[in-house]
Formats: sequence, structure tokens, C-alpha cells
Amino acid sequence: MATKNPQQDSPMDWRSDPDLRTVEVVVCTTAGTFVGRTYRSSRLRLLDSLNKGFAARGTRIGLDYMPMSDVEMYFPEGGQQSMASVHIRKANVVFVAEKSGGQPESDGSKFGKVIVAKKPVDARVCVVPYVLVGRLHSAAWAELITSLHQEETFIPLTQVQISPPLATGESQFEFVAVNKDQVVYVGEAV
Repeated sequence: MATKNPQQDSPMDWRSDPDLRTVEVVVCTTAGTFVGRTYRSSRLRLLDSLNKGFAARGTRIGLDYMPMSDVEMYFPEGGQQSMASVHIRKANVVFVAEKSGGQPESDGSKFGKVIVAKKPVDARVCVVPYVLVGRLHSAAWAELITSLHQEETFIPLTQVQISPPLATGESQFEFVAVNKDQVVYVGEAV
């Protein structure tokens, strides 16, 4: 009879949950820039995991902290450091730029899903020390300000140009989740 590994089903082993998917990200915080992988459920977008957290192996993960692995941290004053894993407090996240893997797998079915018509608005978002220019997506009937007065902490921007470039040299991303509590101002781009 095989012996069971006592850590196999422990909350510490949540990363081995077969429902988890990794997402390559760049996370800008008030203390530096982190490049590595975070996690989401196979059924959730990265944006949903940031706003609601997720469950892995029956344990709620990512409610107040964003887990990352294989991390390279860039310090504001220069220099960098590698870390196997880190948990970043979401309140200190300025924005999360998705590099790959942030969308759930699609079975092509729309059954049971509520489709909300969205309209993109060209927006300029200032989050010190960065300015992000991209498309803010809100309900078709809503104005720009309505997009900011929602329950979720992270708001989506697509087709994003960031200035100045990040410590990694990157400045363009298809998707960025912005922490609205870190926003100085939002304006409609002309």
C-alpha cells in the first residue's frame, strides 16, 4: 500500500491544483516592479482573480495578496533581485500588465453567460510615476466616470502605452489592470 504524502493536499501545496493557470505579468507597486508569474483559475480572467481572489485546493488564495513565483524585482533606485516566490499586498499594486495567459479557455459556448455590451473609451490614466494611455471599457450606456465608480478595485485598460517605460524597458501591453485606488486622474484622450 502506497503511503500518502502529508503535504500533498495541504494548503501549502495550492500551486499544484490542476485548475490553476499561470499568467506572465509585470506588476508595478509602490516599492518596485516585479516580473514573473501569478495565478488564476481556468474559468476566470486575470482581472477577475485580482478583484475576487480564487480558490485553490479548497483554500481561498489571493484575497488581499497577489501570489507570484519565479520573480525578478526591479528597485526604483536601481538594482534587482531574484526571488522564488513573493506575495504582494494588492493595496500597494499600482497596476498589473499581462504578458500572456490571462484569459480563460473558451469552449465557444455563450450558454449561461451574461453578455454586457461594452464601449471602449480612449483614456489617459495617471498613476504616479506613470501615465497610461489606452482603452477603458465600460457598459455601453455608461460614461467614463461611471467606469470608475464600481465595486471592483482593478479596472481594465487595453491597447496600453505606458510612459515613462518600465524598469524592464517595456512600454506597450495588450491588457493592464489598474488599481483605481492608486489613480491620480483619468481623462478622455483626444
